[in-house]
Amino acid sequence: MKRTHLFGLLLLSPFLTHCKETKLKVAEIKQNVATIGDVGFARHTFESLARGDSAVADKIDWAVFTSMGVDFGASYGALVSGVEKQKMITGFITQFATSFRETGGTVEGFSNWRVVSHDSQKTEVAADSQNGVLTVIVSVRDGVERVSSINVIK
Repeated sequence: MKRTHLFGLLLLSPFLTHCKETKLKVAEIKQNVATIGDVGFARHTFESLARGDSAVADKIDWAVFTSMGVDFGASYGALVSGVEKQKMITGFITQFATSFRETGGTVEGFSNWRVVSHDSQKTEVAADSQNGVLTVIVSVRDGVERVSSINVIK
C-alpha cells in the first residue's frame, strides 16, 4: 500500500512542479484575450485619424485627450458651447491628417502593433515606425472605450 502512494507521488511530481509556470501562462493568455481588442481599436482609431475620417471623433475621449505632449482635454474643457467644441474636434482631425500626410507619413509605415502595458484603467498600445514608436492609450471612462492619448517616442 505504501508503495502505491509513493509511486503515485513520483508520477505526479513532474506535474506539480510546473503548476506555477502553468498559472503564469494562464494569466498571460487571459491578459492577451482581454487586450487583443484594444490593439485593434487603437490601430483603427489611429489609421482613421491619419486619414482625416471625421467619424473617428467618437473614438477619442476629448475631455482628457493628449497628443504629442499637448493637453487638448484642457482646451476642450474650457470651451463652453457645443459648436466651439465641434470646431475644435474637426480642426484637430483635419490638422492631424494634413500634418501626417505632409511629413510623408503612411499608415502602412507602422508595424508590430502590441500591448505594452495593461491595467484595469487603461491599455497602452505601441507600434514601430521609422520615426520612432507610436503609443496609443486606450481607456474606459463612463463604460465607453476611447483613445485618451497618442504620442511618438523617438
